[in-house]
Amino acid sequence: MPPDDALLRGLARTSGLRADEVRRLVQLEVVTVSGVTVQPALLRRLRKIRRLRRDLGLSLDAAIIVVRLLDRIEALEAARARPRPLRVRILDEPPD
Repeated sequence: MPPDDALLRGLARTSGLRADEVRRLVQLEVVTVSGVTVQPALLRRLRKIRRLRRDLGLSLDAAIIVVRLLDRIEALEAARARPRPLRVRILDEPPD
């Protein structure tokens, strides 16, 4: 069920975005709103989009692309930081 207009307006007011922008971000699943409790991570994400728009002059679509790319970079860095199992190569014959 989509979030109600009052919640979207509240998110817009808190984040500094317009209500139609927040609605579009929800529709495109850039942000997920569940229930009536607003998660701090959701507000951080909305404010990041607002800063990208304000500070870099990006359109909403460009800010969405940048946020998704930043998500991918973060996921790749996290995967890289995880310890990997040690790989052992067994040779058929001992080296000379």
